[in-house]
Amino acid sequence: MANKVKYVAVAVIIIAIVIAAAVYFFYLPKPAETIKIGLTTPLSSPGDYKSGEINKKTAELAIKHINEEGGVLGKNLSLVVADDQGKVDVGVSAVERLITEENVVAIVGIWHSSVALAQKEKCIEYGVPIFAHYTWADDFTADHSEWVFRVSPYNSEIAKLILPYIVDEGYEHVAVMAEDTDYGLGFANAFKTEAEAEGINVTIVEFPYDATDLRSQLTELKNMANPPDLLLIASVYEAGYVIPVQAYEVGLAPDCDIMAGWDYPGWSPEWWETTGEYGVNVTYPTFYHPEKLSLTSIGQKFRNDYKAEYGSEPPIYAYFLYDEIQVIAQAIKEAGSEKPADWVPLVHTMSFEGTTGTITFERETTEGSPVWNQWLGHQIFIIKLTEQGQTTETGVVVYPKE
Repeated sequence: MANKVKYVAVAVIIIAIVIAAAVYFFYLPKPAETIKIGLTTPLSSPGDYKSGEINKKTAELAIKHINEEGGVLGKNLSLVVADDQGKVDVGVSAVERLITEENVVAIVGIWHSSVALAQKEKCIEYGVPIFAHYTWADDFTADHSEWVFRVSPYNSEIAKLILPYIVDEGYEHVAVMAEDTDYGLGFANAFKTEAEAEGINVTIVEFPYDATDLRSQLTELKNMANPPDLLLIASVYEAGYVIPVQAYEVGLAPDCDIMAGWDYPGWSPEWWETTGEYGVNVTYPTFYHPEKLSLTSIGQKFRNDYKAEYGSEPPIYAYFLYDEIQVIAQAIKEAGSEKPADWVPLVHTMSFEGTTGTITFERETTEGSPVWNQWLGHQIFIIKLTEQGQTTETGVVVYPKE
């Protein structure tokens, strides 16, 4: 009998300890639930890691702003980052991990078109949206998926937007140095179609995306019976920085003008580090200029906070990425649910106040049209760097003319 009482007492004590422990752990502060957004972007070579770092900083700032304003549905947003290295296989694996292991509700930060085209297929497979803020391949949105959105311009749109400047300048023969990627060749072919319709001769020179010595190709252009009067560079990798230098070395420049296919000369420190005096008089297109395009109050706050946080001006694609994350947050709020199947159908029906204007996602039903879940509110500016060390903010706007 005494042993039985003893066992019962021990059991009561154990139960009491278990209950006390459960109560203790129940009332311990719990980490707040978060809604995860996945950012996959190049953060190491051979990818364009300089742009990737800006993408990461921008996304972190956007999420910080949203969380400071109370988060979404009572939860904070959190960013889960993956380095795609500018490689297709790495990028696809990164997206799959973010979706299946991290349970992200959207993918942002994608960069290289060849990588993004493969990544979007994985997003479509899992029913998770993917947003492009500066991925230009027309094919990215051409299959009209419900899960694919783009704030950035696209190749054939950009070709049309820069063509009036090229016509006005009287260029007759344009050589496009195009890396062998979906961006490089996609842009080159889109430009060739538009330019030849205007009577401009176009020569496309394709080269491996990771090439860094293009002297032989540039020499061939110089020795043509009718050499080009404009060299247009379509590269996101290292070649975009070395081609201007090598064009001078082989004697193609300065008789042949040089135009970068996108706005990296206006913000990348590597531009002047690599080109030095040979970067002077290069032109490039961009979609923002502080004196020519007014920012919204949202855009002004982003610009000021970005400069305060990181000590530099944000490039235009940072504005677009910031907008995308705001779009995601607003759509989740509107749906009252973080499940992609609940909020994604609302995105193309809503309008969003962005950093440079109101964002709506347009759709054209023509088969293969890149205008699908696509914002079309871009305004182009052509900048000319007339002095060494200039940026987009200090360069000369040569188009549109005053």
